[in-house]
Amino acid sequence: MQKEISSALFVRAIKSGYANLENSKNEVNNLNVFPVPDGDTGTNMALTMQNAKEELLKQTPATVGECAVNASTGALMGARGNSGVILSQLFRGFSKSLAGKDVITVEALANAFLAASNMAYKAVMKPTEGTILTVARVMGEFASENHSKYEDIVSFGEDILKAGNEALADTPNLLPVLKQAGVVDAGGKGLLCILEGALKAIKGEDIELSGVTTETESSVEAGEIDADITFAYCTEFLIRAKDDGDYERWLTEKLFKLGDCLIVIQDGKIIKVHVHTNEPWTAMKHASQCGELEKIKIENMRRQHSEMFGETKSPEEPKTEEYNTEHVKYATIAVCAGDGFEEILRQLGVDYIIKGGQTMNPSTEDFLKIINNTDAEHYILLPNNKNIIMAASQTKSISDKDITVIETRNLPQAISAMISFDVEAELEGNVEAMNEAKGSVKTGQVTFAVRNTNVDGFEISEGDIIGVLSDEIVVCEKDVKTAIIGLIDKMVDEDSELISVYYGEDVTEEEAQELVEELAEKYEDCDIELSEGSQPLYYYIIGVE
Repeated sequence: MQKEISSALFVRAIKSGYANLENSKNEVNNLNVFPVPDGDTGTNMALTMQNAKEELLKQTPATVGECAVNASTGALMGARGNSGVILSQLFRGFSKSLAGKDVITVEALANAFLAASNMAYKAVMKPTEGTILTVARVMGEFASENHSKYEDIVSFGEDILKAGNEALADTPNLLPVLKQAGVVDAGGKGLLCILEGALKAIKGEDIELSGVTTETESSVEAGEIDADITFAYCTEFLIRAKDDGDYERWLTEKLFKLGDCLIVIQDGKIIKVHVHTNEPWTAMKHASQCGELEKIKIENMRRQHSEMFGETKSPEEPKTEEYNTEHVKYATIAVCAGDGFEEILRQLGVDYIIKGGQTMNPSTEDFLKIINNTDAEHYILLPNNKNIIMAASQTKSISDKDITVIETRNLPQAISAMISFDVEAELEGNVEAMNEAKGSVKTGQVTFAVRNTNVDGFEISEGDIIGVLSDEIVVCEKDVKTAIIGLIDKMVDEDSELISVYYGEDVTEEEAQELVEELAEKYEDCDIELSEGSQPLYYYIIGVE
């Protein structure tokens, strides 16, 4: 009988949970109802989970409470896509429940599962049942209501997992689109993959990675450090706080500007700090404002690497991001895929571009790197993809800076919003104008189907050309031109005045020009503008106003 989970076993469980999800991510991806080449649930959750694992492996915490905080920090910063953000919130609730605990008992595990579910529901403005939230809630409720019947944490975990699988099987009954496509919820499946892997480790049957991983495996886990080290000094210390104040967020914001691999954990008056930086003295100067420093350890990672691999040459100067550190009224940040779109957004006044979009959902940390390394009175974020909105919005709960997310779901909306942006105007007026502008644009997109499915009344085969309007498939054809003409037909009405055509990297300028000439003859009352978007995956993106 096993009555508890130690910190060492918790680490093994996280590694095994990540490995099981990574090994199964394609299976999870294939559950996505919408057949467009998106970031995909399995991939986003695996990337988020990988970040949680890597943060955990950078230190060797003595308690499960510290382990859970480290994993939660990694998940929060590395969250990608809506599913990844929800997963990070599950980690957050789980870790808060375990704060100060040396081990996980049956009762502690039950409380942590329920706290995880509650935290995730709070993070979503309009929770949808039949999703990962439902699966987490059912497991949390089962654990809370039944933990007194168990002494063995393994059998308790097996029955929690059983409740989760039953909830997953029921998701098509709660969400009609799942039943129509004949699948269960992808996010719920991903969560169960993690828990199945974790339970295997607790039983002594750890799961290992079976193939190519989502990203390069952690250099820390492999015992190697990249020769091109940007931040040279691994800096660790404890702070004995001068009073009962909450210093964690303030110190995190200060130290985030100095390097990477940052972890700040406050437990009462004890604050633990870990950061890779070129300015350990500056990190300690900030920390000293919170209290007295103890157990200071600074290691030169470049020297360690040279000694390990017998290198004698001097390392190159560290590379730095090009940030404007002067104080400005506004800093605008947009997510964008495609050199053409990037140039358009920059001409309209976007200050910083995060490369990403479909299949490349940036993390919360990608936004925070810009926010924490610049000085603006107001930050305006344009996520430009429905699956990036939550990651962008999560920055507001981490940073103390003034951040507004204009919930743009595509690039035409972002372009319209930026046209209405006035750097001299007050924030409230800009937000109102930008939201109104993005709402006036109808956006259509033409891409290819990545899987067979039945959705929106279409029997779709892999490779079909599909036209998407307002997150609904309205056209399914065998060739691009027929699909784009059919899509625009459904977008243009008697009030339409402008058709903006952005062609992707797989379309030639000649093909795009030929399309525009045909549109000009068909829609004589509309102005038609052609621009090179250079976007991947989508042959055309259309804006109609």
